[in-house]
Amino acid sequence: MDISIEPGRADHLDGIHALVLEWGYTASRLRTKAWLEAIANSPDHQLFVALSGGSVVGWIAVEKRLFLSELFVAEITGLVVGSRARRAGIGQLLVQSAEDWSSSMGLPRVVVRSNVTRLESHGFYPAVGYTQSKTTHVYTKDLKQPGSEP
Repeated sequence: MDISIEPGRADHLDGIHALVLEWGYTASRLRTKAWLEAIANSPDHQLFVALSGGSVVGWIAVEKRLFLSELFVAEITGLVVGSRARRAGIGQLLVQSAEDWSSSMGLPRVVVRSNVTRLESHGFYPAVGYTQSKTTHVYTKDLKQPGSEP
C-alpha cells in the first residue's frame, strides 16, 4: 500500500467524515466540515491525512495545549485509521507527522488520551514510544446557551 501523509484540506472532507463515523462518532458532515475549517484557520491545530490512491485512509489531529505543569505541549486529539488499512504502519506515520509538527512548534512533549474502550490503542501507543502516565475520569456538563429554550 503506497501511503502519503499531508495536511488535511477541504477536499478531504468526505474521507475524513467517513472515518469519523467509523470511529464511532455521530458528527454530521456539516459538523465535520466546521471542525475541519476551524483547524485549518487555527495556528495551534493541525490535521494530517493518510492517502492511498487519492483516498483518505487515516487522519490525526494534534493541537498546542496549555498545561499548568509544563506550559505548552502538544496533544493528539484524534487518530483513526480505516479498518481496511490497519496494521500497515499508517498510524505510526500519522503519529510521526504529529510529532514533527509539534517539534516545529517548539513543543517539548506530546500527550495523548485514550478511551478505555479503545483497546487496540492501548498496545499501539507504547509500541510507538509512549508511556502511560496516569488514568483519569472525564466528567462533562452541558451549559445552557443564551437564547436557548429551557
